[in-house]
Amino acid sequence: MIFKAESAVKSLFIYVGALFGYLVIGLLFPWLWYQGTRLKRDVLRLPTPIDSPFGSSAGNDRALNLLGLGESPMAGVGIPKHSLTLTGLTAHKLNRLLGCQVNWKVLAKNGLTLKQLNNLIIEQSSVKADVVLISIGGNDVFKLTPPWLWESYLVKCVKLLLCSGKKPLILFSPVPPVGRFPAIPNPLRFVFGYWEILLQISLTNVINKLDDAHLLNDRFPDGKEYYLEDGIHPSPLAYGPWSEKLAIKTVELMDLN
Repeated sequence: MIFKAESAVKSLFIYVGALFGYLVIGLLFPWLWYQGTRLKRDVLRLPTPIDSPFGSSAGNDRALNLLGLGESPMAGVGIPKHSLTLTGLTAHKLNRLLGCQVNWKVLAKNGLTLKQLNNLIIEQSSVKADVVLISIGGNDVFKLTPPWLWESYLVKCVKLLLCSGKKPLILFSPVPPVGRFPAIPNPLRFVFGYWEILLQISLTNVINKLDDAHLLNDRFPDGKEYYLEDGIHPSPLAYGPWSEKLAIKTVELMDLN
């Protein structure tokens, strides 16, 4: 009962906070629109890897199937090879920690929202994975997705991954730190940072209610060196500690199951 009450209070805070946010955005709309238009026009466009979005790390007879889902950080914007993206690096680290063969695959697109990710999952005949890593939320921050819709999309995402009858370990990364992206000027950065907090609280709230999904609490460190030259996407320096934390958390969760 106490947990449900706390959850209800958090939901009320999130929804009221979102309405307040929309009010502030409405008051500042001309300025924010101008900054957003310039940012969209001027930001450097970086490519995604052109090699095959899958691979395998050799190990003992046991095999672990890893799937990476999400938006640009998972797609590897600005990274030369898929083996150096978040999924590829996490697979390598899991192979090192567990000693088993790790087969990995990336299913991600630049610019994807959570609703669009769900549609992408639906388009697949089935999701065959033992571990599913999800990095999503940056584009939902940019689009100011209402928290109540974001929460419903999160629940649907988990249900879609479980509907094939298999029960993979599902691990979400935090909402990307849009409020700290170097390329975004204030007050636009402040607004996106505020929305990032709302969606992150919603993500935590939803995961706490679900038995079949988990959340990585750690982010990669702050600093311009952790971003590529566009000031938006993570650099290789960010993927290193991020993938290490994902691998360690995955092993911990596997030991609990």
